[in-house]
Amino acid sequence: MHPKGLVKKDDIIYLSVFVLVFLIAIRNYMLSPPYTLGDTTILPPTNPGLYTPSATIQYYLSLLMGENNLIKTLNFLAFLIAPISIYFTLGRKGDLFKRLILPLIFTLNPISISIFYTGDGESILLVYSLQPLVYYLTHKMLYDVKNKFKYLIYLGIVEVIGQIFFFQMFLFSFFFQLPFILLSIKEKKYLFFLYPILADLLGFLSELSWEIYLYIGVVPSVLISPSNTLVRLGLAYYSTIVSSLLFAIVITTAFIYKNKYALATITSVGLLLIIYAILQNFQLNIPIISALLASITTFQTKVYLLSFGLLDLSLFYLKRTREFIIPLLSLLLIVLLVNTGGLQATTYSIFSFKPQPMPTWYYELYDYLSQNNPNNVYSLATQYQYLQYLPGFSGFIYNPSFIHNLTNPFYGMKYLISTSQINYTGLRLVKTFGQVLVYYNENFTGLAHYLNGSSVRNYSISDVEIRIYGDKPPFVVSLPYSGYWTNSKNYNGFLELTSNISQNSLTTLIHELFFVSLFFLILPFILLIFEKTPMKSLIVGR
Repeated sequence: MHPKGLVKKDDIIYLSVFVLVFLIAIRNYMLSPPYTLGDTTILPPTNPGLYTPSATIQYYLSLLMGENNLIKTLNFLAFLIAPISIYFTLGRKGDLFKRLILPLIFTLNPISISIFYTGDGESILLVYSLQPLVYYLTHKMLYDVKNKFKYLIYLGIVEVIGQIFFFQMFLFSFFFQLPFILLSIKEKKYLFFLYPILADLLGFLSELSWEIYLYIGVVPSVLISPSNTLVRLGLAYYSTIVSSLLFAIVITTAFIYKNKYALATITSVGLLLIIYAILQNFQLNIPIISALLASITTFQTKVYLLSFGLLDLSLFYLKRTREFIIPLLSLLLIVLLVNTGGLQATTYSIFSFKPQPMPTWYYELYDYLSQNNPNNVYSLATQYQYLQYLPGFSGFIYNPSFIHNLTNPFYGMKYLISTSQINYTGLRLVKTFGQVLVYYNENFTGLAHYLNGSSVRNYSISDVEIRIYGDKPPFVVSLPYSGYWTNSKNYNGFLELTSNISQNSLTTLIHELFFVSLFFLILPFILLIFEKTPMKSLIVGR
């Protein structure tokens, strides 16, 4: 491969514009000290063990860069990769508007900025930024039959890289592959769908241990249903204007577009919105399938984000200036108008964004609890949501009457964190960190007890196994009940053990699948070693 010819002079100009825009946009963010933002809390890195290859990779990246720098770098890359990937996907076929404006619109939309503002969204944004590459490589697989397997390898690499940072990469990718799956059916290439699905499967398998845990153990607990707390239907939840404009683009372009690629891309948007609307009103109880659907539709921001990205890509195919007018004005209005719904920010607010520094007392509190090896930390300080990341944290206490039952050993609470003084027998103030008071429960007798309330002295608890030594069951362990613990029953929400040994079958399975995930993570890179196609041939117009 020769770099000369791969990157032209005007490429450097365009790319410099993208870099400059985002350096200016998030300059305050990049220079800020450790901060708190939504769910984002900068913590000392902890070794995740053999759970998932992605967690291991991110752990060592945190050690190398520092967690604060890693999160900032991922956010910056998310904003930078998106316009660059669209730019090179367009290649020489795009005019000034397409090669400069469409990449910026794709990236600087209020949904992306809102996800950035809520914190802990760098992984979602990074995966979103990779979707133009997914779209392009799927297109090449469909029409470059001679090099189909080669593009499959590159698509597989994009998939596993995305999965490292967000477990839903393969779900995002499906909707960006769907336009070409639909076109393959139209062109009677019925087996083509196996190729993009195979790439998605490769991404899924590269995180198999974590995916199994999520779709069996976590996601079903938040399945979308008419009875949950989310807004029903919810298509206008964030902004009536945003929703109306999205539909205006779809309806208008359906009559204007003559290009099959644009229509197929818009069809993918329509299918996503239909699935979303249906699942907001009807609960489907299909194992795994329901969890997969819920994970992509439970949070409305993801639906809007993917819809916006696909609509932006559909504008690739417009050739006449008048065709741009309605869809472009709609997209620009979404970007420029003041938010009228539940979004956290507007597009242009990112240029003045400055995160709130993390209070220094938080790290002192974190160190204190780490050194004291706590068991079950509870908090009355619900205004500090980032306390949930403290060592030994078990949950927030929303009902203060809970503290009147602290003499009950089944609660197994060792420390109570509060922002106000508590006068109760058995609670002793041990430390003050800023606005937070730390109380020690002198009635704490451990996490394992007999049914009569007396404590079990000799036991061991890990995420894999609970073992009680030298005593006879039943026992109550102050851990939330889960059906994955063997030899257990539900005791008022806690674990009741019917034998001296209980193992978490789900956690054991995760450990066993770790090396399976690792194999599929490195598989596409192994295949790449034997791939001889120069990168230059993979880029349109290069």
